Amino acid sequence: MKKFWEVIYDDSKRTIEVIGSSTDDTLLTKNVSEMQQAGIKVRCSTPDISISKDEITVSGYTYEDNLYSRLLNDYELATKKQLRRW
Repeated sequence: MKKFWEVIYDDSKRTIEVIGSSTDDTLLTKNVSEMQQAGIKVRCSTPDISISKDEITVSGYTYEDNLYSRLLNDYELATKKQLRRW
């Protein structure tokens, strides 16, 4: 099974978080899609695990601890719906 990093980006605040490593991004991509439909400027990527976690950067973006949790909470406050968490 191929392993990769799960990375989430908040494009409105220009922040990034490497959530962790995974072999299945189904839950992340579903949640990001739901957030996007609710108007949250968010996206995700899954870089190969061979890249060091510290090498995952985007020019103009800063690292935010617990970004994914904050975005899930923002979605729930905005929509009154709850997304599945791991």
